[in-house]
Amino acid sequence: MGRPEKPVNTSGGIATQFARELRELRARAGNPTYREMARSAMYSSSVLSSAASGNRMPSLQVTLAFVAACGGDEQAWRRHWHAATSGYPPPPSGARKRRPGLFLRRGTPPHPAQLPPRPRGFTGRSAELAWLRAPRDTPLVISGPAGVGKSDLALHYAHAIAAETDGQLYADLGGLRHGGGAPPVPETADVLDGFLRALGVDDDQLSGTFDHRAGLYRTLLAERRLVVVLDNVQDERQVRPLLAETTTSTTLLVSRKRLLGLRDVHRLQLSPLSRGDSIAMITAALPHLAVAAGPDGDCLAGLCGDLPLALDLALRKIASRPRLTLRRVVDEWRLNGNTVDWLSVGDLSLRTCLESAYRTLSPPARDLLEQLARTPPGALDALPADADELAEEIADAGLLTHADPYLDGDGLPPPVRDFVLSTIERQGHGFSALAGPVSA
Repeated sequence: MGRPEKPVNTSGGIATQFARELRELRARAGNPTYREMARSAMYSSSVLSSAASGNRMPSLQVTLAFVAACGGDEQAWRRHWHAATSGYPPPPSGARKRRPGLFLRRGTPPHPAQLPPRPRGFTGRSAELAWLRAPRDTPLVISGPAGVGKSDLALHYAHAIAAETDGQLYADLGGLRHGGGAPPVPETADVLDGFLRALGVDDDQLSGTFDHRAGLYRTLLAERRLVVVLDNVQDERQVRPLLAETTTSTTLLVSRKRLLGLRDVHRLQLSPLSRGDSIAMITAALPHLAVAAGPDGDCLAGLCGDLPLALDLALRKIASRPRLTLRRVVDEWRLNGNTVDWLSVGDLSLRTCLESAYRTLSPPARDLLEQLARTPPGALDALPADADELAEEIADAGLLTHADPYLDGDGLPPPVRDFVLSTIERQGHGFSALAGPVSA
């Protein structure tokens, strides 16, 4: 049993009477705890208990959340709130007006909808989606190799729960693009200020220190029901100020790295699709080809390494050319070994995606990657003493999954092996010559 509730503030005038009526509603509902009420409301237990304190009039949104949690008549309470606040005294002369809704410019909080379009061809990931739906109060990190579908999973899930939220926020923190030059990486302070403005924070509140603004943002995460997607996270420093412990909002961090420097987060490591999900993706995209689920479809999935990005590029290209068949694509890949170069549509390119991962590697890690590509699976020997650490570096860059038996098992995924070998052949010498020095 929780602690006894403090008495209503008797000096609050209209706020006092309104608080008493809210408490009567809660009593008729069986006196649920404020923590229990918070589970069905979009506000924290502290905000709901404050609404019934009598210290000040709660905002309309908080009032309706309180009423809904107690099974009250929301329309009747909406009319009651408007009637009560019409006589609520204004602040003393010279004092800053405090508007309903914490820090907001207007009484009605904005409902941002910043998510990019949902991935329409999304397939599979039932176990991962079930994991994402489990109740948690800390941020979620979705990591995995380049092209494995991390962003698609995050966006699919975010769109699926969007109707249950008060808004959706999105920021690309890496500027990664599959083609063309990469735009500048946004500063965390710029992302934070953009989020606060989208949530309706008064401009006066944005003039404080960075820590002050980060505190306001975390408060809003705790008091509202938001879903936040931070895509292409490069390192922990970018996102640490944007994280909060909250039971009402969900923050999804998408990165090739596991971001092990972040404490108290939940991690989901993505692997390539199961072969069954790959075949389902092929069949859905090419319903006119009866052979999609046959040997050619299976071979296409294998040559793509069951990577959603590689499959998506291949299927778009095949679908756009009615005379192109799976058999022809598979035979050409086997004959010419040009899988990676063929997987390019418009400004999307698997090669560019893999190159962006390669450029982050140290020279020793590049040398090990070349050795892995040249050696048949299971035949590696004379590895460097720090091979495990270098393999972890390659995985964090996005060219392996951390679960891959990369040293003594299956070796590199087929698209990555093809990328490395084709680049060596193109350069005519060592793979480490690609793209010049390591970027920061």
